[in-house]
Amino acid sequence: MFKLICGLGNSDLENIKALVKLYAKAGAWMFDVSPFALGVLNEAIIEENLNPNDYKYCISIPIQGDIHGKKAKILQQKCKKCAKCIIKCPQNAIVDFTVNENKCIGCGICRRFCSFDAIKFYDKTDYYEQFKKNIKSNLKLDCVELHACISDKNLVLKKIKKLCKKFKGEISLCVSRKYFSTQDVLYIIKKAEEITKENKAFYIQADGNSMNGANKELSSTIECVAFALALKNLGINEKRIILSGGTNEYTRKLCDKLSINPLAVAFGTYARKSVSDLDKTDAFNFAKKLVKNASGAENV
Repeated sequence: MFKLICGLGNSDLENIKALVKLYAKAGAWMFDVSPFALGVLNEAIIEENLNPNDYKYCISIPIQGDIHGKKAKILQQKCKKCAKCIIKCPQNAIVDFTVNENKCIGCGICRRFCSFDAIKFYDKTDYYEQFKKNIKSNLKLDCVELHACISDKNLVLKKIKKLCKKFKGEISLCVSRKYFSTQDVLYIIKKAEEITKENKAFYIQADGNSMNGANKELSSTIECVAFALALKNLGINEKRIILSGGTNEYTRKLCDKLSINPLAVAFGTYARKSVSDLDKTDAFNFAKKLVKNASGAENV
């Protein structure tokens, strides 16, 4: 199945609505948005006269320190106006050497290409407060995902408990091997399974080469597939695993070669950026092929 990641930090509501409409008609299974964009997700499906029950609506919340919850800021006193950050930003979030917070997803690519140490990052900290507003509203919400790319296992579990006190729907844990060994991840999963036993479902999003800027190489997707294989070999039901981070047209091919059949493949920047410059027909054709690719039905 296909999951579209609109970007935890992406609050460009017009862009999100267009992406949801496109990939919903192409057959997506789940949509992952910022807590600030849940209303737009609901509106997009209704405006297209589609059945909301055919899709899962997910919002993502970062633990403080996780890259997905960060925003970039350009230090004007250090900036030399070389424009590398503007050229390289996959979200087109930098205009006139100022970062548009609504578009910035915290990927860090701008800083990677800055030669003058003119870009710093800070944590946006109001996602959880917006989540609490979401669950008090009448908006459809099926799943809440916790982004846990930090080094503190106990804090991850503490945050899962906090979520489950507020929300009894589906829980997804996005975790990587950047700070944890595979055994550490297994420990977190087992504890999280106990915490979420009263919730409707528990997913593990195996995050590989996260925030890579839509790299289309095979090397980009190897880590998330290898991570999923390691979890499968440790006894984790692959039908609870969602792949993310570096996913592209090679992800499903590699899964098939390694006999891995995950619940879903989540596409973020690759899915968003690939359709950004296409006309309506070409964008839909690409989206439809990518959705089929995720299920293994067709390669792009």
